Amino acid sequence: MKKIKLILLFAIFSSICLAQKETISIDFTSKDWKTFGSEITEFDSILTTFIPKGTGIAYLDGLDFQNGTIECDLYSPSDKAYLGIVFRVTSLNNFEYIYFQPHTSGKWDAVQYDPIFNKSATWQLYNGTAYQSVADIPVREWFHVKVQVIADSAKVYLDNNPIEVLSVKLKHDYSSGFVGVCSYHPANFANFKVTKLDTVVSLKSEPKTASKNTYISNWLISDPYDNYNFKIEKPFLIDSIANKWQNINTEENYLMNLNRHFNLSKTKNTVLAKVIIDSKKKQKKKLYFGYSDKIRIYLNAENIFSGDNSFHESDKYEDRGYVLDNHQIIELPLEKGENELILEISEKKFGWGFIAQLEDLKGIEIINLQKIK
Repeated sequence: MKKIKLILLFAIFSSICLAQKETISIDFTSKDWKTFGSEITEFDSILTTFIPKGTGIAYLDGLDFQNGTIECDLYSPSDKAYLGIVFRVTSLNNFEYIYFQPHTSGKWDAVQYDPIFNKSATWQLYNGTAYQSVADIPVREWFHVKVQVIADSAKVYLDNNPIEVLSVKLKHDYSSGFVGVCSYHPANFANFKVTKLDTVVSLKSEPKTASKNTYISNWLISDPYDNYNFKIEKPFLIDSIANKWQNINTEENYLMNLNRHFNLSKTKNTVLAKVIIDSKKKQKKKLYFGYSDKIRIYLNAENIFSGDNSFHESDKYEDRGYVLDNHQIIELPLEKGENELILEISEKKFGWGFIAQLEDLKGIEIINLQKIK
């Protein structure tokens, strides 16, 4: 088999000018490539990494990448695929992932940012124009991808077009890690190139905006337990389930990403999220929320809502199971005094989380949970 070497280029910059470039030649047969569910093969007269089926990943062991650019040629032999670039791979359980969908070419999710947390995809949590974009992704044709990574952001370019198709704020902590390729379903990758920017990037704190106090930004979260089908009624009354809580803040956009904090499994697929609302009088308040996959809401131990927002195979936006702000609205019949609001959230795949907001805080207070643990 003819071996065509892939050149891995490193450009080391200072904050002011270019430093000396170091060029390292590594082909796909090098021991530095670690492959899982992928194989090295020649395709279209090019030595490539090939993922024949299922999920596969290949990364360069020993290449510590934090900032710079990653370039690669991608090829999808089938109509349906999720092929892309991984970077800042700290383990096979946690890494940044940007992929491309030829089967949704021209639609809102043709390009998708999907950070992997504790083995779990999270694209249902990170959706919308901040994390997805329209692009033309071909089938059975090579296309070129460049991902530029600086500090806590990444920009994505296609086919050497100088205008990015996607710019995202990265969700993992600012760190370094390996780089490579990944796909769900068959895919080929070739001509992998990395330009490493070896400079210290200071993350500038963003100007603070007014806090949206109506969002519930702090919850007591239970340990995960098995109740995906909600067969256990009122699990918060069972000591083995509700005997341990931890205080967890939401992300800056008030989203609770449970995959960030817990390992999802068939027997660890559900958590309880608790907050106390103190009301000066008996009254009703609207609760706006989004979630994935399933939810039950209890107020003062009474079940007041159940819902299912799981993923369904469909081209429709509403069938994707996205966690959306203000997706659902219910009324909370609050009693005078302290009211215990509990969300039970169950998950199967693609993003475990929720977001919740009260209509206003007139006559009520969300009690600091640090005081009630």
